[in-house]
Amino acid sequence: MKDKGEPIPEPSEVISDVPTKEFTCLRCGNPLVLRNSSRGSFYGCSSFPKCRYIKKHEAI
Repeated sequence: MKDKGEPIPEPSEVISDVPTKEFTCLRCGNPLVLRNSSRGSFYGCSSFPKCRYIKKHEAI
């Protein structure tokens, strides 16, 4: 299943490799991890690359 819209940024650097307790992936239910890319900070699924769910850091 592909999302339409913005391309998914590759996680170039993990800001916090500790999964968040308050945010979970809407696709697979795993915890989200704060990551950083050239496009800014975002929360990504901790099971990346199997699950590529992301949520903008500002949107949370």
